[in-house]
Amino acid sequence: MNDEISQVDGCAFTTDELQRFHQYYQYPWTTAGLDDEAAVNKRIEYFVAEVDPLIDSKRLREWLRTMGIVDASEMSDEARLYSRFEGYDFVTAPGFAETLGDVYAVDGANFKHQIDARMVQAKAQYYNQHVEPLDYDAYQQYKEANAPKPVCPYQHMWDKADSKRPPRAVDASNFQNIRIVDLTDYVAPNAELTADVLGRIHAAVVSGFGEKYHAVAVISSASLAADDASSALPAEPVFLPSLSRKTADIQQTMQAYVRLQIDLRRLNQTKPVVMFASGSVDQSALGILLSTPDIVTTEAFSAAVGPATESASVFSIAALYNWASLDTSQAKYPEGTAEYILCNSDLVLRSSEWSALGFGSGVIAQRNLAASMERILLAASCPPPHTRDALRKAYIADSAYPGPSKVGVWSQEIARYFAPVVRGLHSIDDLAAELATDQRPWATKCLAYITGSASAVVALRMAALRAAREEGSNNNRYSSTLMLEAGATVAWSKGERSVEKLLSAADSSAPIIAAAEPEKDRMTAVDKVVPDECPFAQMYRKNPEHFKNVDLDAIAEHRALNL
Repeated sequence: MNDEISQVDGCAFTTDELQRFHQYYQYPWTTAGLDDEAAVNKRIEYFVAEVDPLIDSKRLREWLRTMGIVDASEMSDEARLYSRFEGYDFVTAPGFAETLGDVYAVDGANFKHQIDARMVQAKAQYYNQHVEPLDYDAYQQYKEANAPKPVCPYQHMWDKADSKRPPRAVDASNFQNIRIVDLTDYVAPNAELTADVLGRIHAAVVSGFGEKYHAVAVISSASLAADDASSALPAEPVFLPSLSRKTADIQQTMQAYVRLQIDLRRLNQTKPVVMFASGSVDQSALGILLSTPDIVTTEAFSAAVGPATESASVFSIAALYNWASLDTSQAKYPEGTAEYILCNSDLVLRSSEWSALGFGSGVIAQRNLAASMERILLAASCPPPHTRDALRKAYIADSAYPGPSKVGVWSQEIARYFAPVVRGLHSIDDLAAELATDQRPWATKCLAYITGSASAVVALRMAALRAAREEGSNNNRYSSTLMLEAGATVAWSKGERSVEKLLSAADSSAPIIAAAEPEKDRMTAVDKVVPDECPFAQMYRKNPEHFKNVDLDAIAEHRALNL
């Protein structure tokens, strides 16, 4: 019987050889003091001497060549040139970021392979002009002629072997024109977001208003740490922990929380703010995360929206504006989706649900987080006016399919039970009566949550959503909803449980909102944002004198300008 692998055309290695060779590739070289920069010959010598004396080093070297791996001593001058080019640090290369407009500012043709091709061409042009002569066409021909041949049945495992290596950190100093805010510098994963912590994060964020920054990125380097027994970090990474629940500090915490949200939104009007949410987000801190539309998640992301304890219930209407504004225009998410989510204590939103709800902008694999983050941040280094577009194209190009959403599959049940509540046709008692007729486990759990110890939380959430939606025609909807959230939170912390009084407490939160207003010098740098305002009205508001001879009444007949 022929013992050579026959299912892969062109393979000349036996099953035993391939298994041995694969073990060579997977070997943890850092434990032997042979890191990624170590010569291939040194690795082979070590492996034969210390690990597998029976392996045929000559045959191993032949297999490595088929994979495109050769020792530097065996490279041609041409191969050495291209190796130097591929290893060149373009992230810190002076002036390279200014060339990225040609990579991203292209209409259409923005699939990942097309962006990657333009990036390589831009790098080759820069390298040829500033480092040493390099012909892009010759490089492309060389790469095609010397591409690794997939003749190994273990190729799929070989390609994914990097996933077993500890993730590496992102060097923020490489991105001088991006303000990188690392949450790990301000709060430990098992700590709380106090007013002081939020204030320090806020100071870091508002420094991003500086002219030298093209974008702001919020990351958590803790989520890049290796998940192994030697790590002091929790197995489940944390991106945003809970707000402080100390009753005496609630008002100060809410003031800092509101201030951070306001300035994140204002900052996002002048330059992109992207959050790499690669860990859990406590439901109390969701408003911070949702202060920007540019949210990139990984499979490590999670957000449990049902308060698990009575003390956690103080922030039960966090991110109220976003839940009340949830887009249910698509058939798969009918009216009542927000109510369903906030009445489902066991539901944990992950990247699949987050993206499907329209909150996420992209999903990247946790094992590729550092590499993808660097590519995205390099795109964000692209100078204005191309920064935002380059950034979004970059994380879309790096995104993967997050999987099916656990929310969408219940669209019929949501429409049946929760939509009537939104329309004012059913009360919470009616909803409970309807759910009681459904014997399925999810309905039983929802019913227990609605009628059990969390009934006050549910009543507040339902009423707050309704009140927030009634502000729909108000241009200050975000501010008024934020006042409602802040006032009800502080009142709840003081023991108030009457829904009517909790919602009316919005008036008492005016000092919190006022104290959160930014300094005047920052306010002048940011245009007032009016939701759903037409472009004409925006231009008019910036300079009414330009339109003094325009018949505004005639235009208003077609669309209200609200000038």
